[in-house]
Amino acid sequence: MVDRVFGGMGRIFALFALLVGGTAIAISAGDVAALAQPAPGALTDAQDVNGQPGVVMEVTQCKRDGGTLSLRLRVRNTGSSEVKWDFTENHHYIDQFYLLAASKKYLVLRDTDQVPLATPGNHGGGWDLSIDIPANGSYVWYAKYPAPPADVKKISVYTPYTPPFEDVPIAD
Repeated sequence: MVDRVFGGMGRIFALFALLVGGTAIAISAGDVAALAQPAPGALTDAQDVNGQPGVVMEVTQCKRDGGTLSLRLRVRNTGSSEVKWDFTENHHYIDQFYLLAASKKYLVLRDTDQVPLATPGNHGGGWDLSIDIPANGSYVWYAKYPAPPADVKKISVYTPYTPPFEDVPIAD
């Protein structure tokens, strides 16, 4: 995170000053690195959700169990007011949440009736999903995928709302 914000300079400076309202506040490189750490219970850094100011997403579970992989994404509202969000734009939204492991794409599993094994949508004629997230609250989206081979230890998670979450560790 430090390198993304400051380039290579982040590692060179052990201490820098940040001007806030005319007051200098000293922040060590360790403090800056701590800000980039995942939230408690998260496997990845939080990423801003495109088009939703104050909303971030992070991976909180990536667990292989037999032939399936369970994935949970936490959507957090970091703002001071409730967020109402049409999480889906069409009934095929579920296929926009996919995994990439060892150059192979994995889509959400479906049952025998072709119902996705994921957070259910509002079944009024499709898989539309609208969510309300209170200020400083969160929402958890989950899905089951086919598990990649046992020798694959990390995956990338793709969503329609964030950059990819790369190198997500798989728990066995």
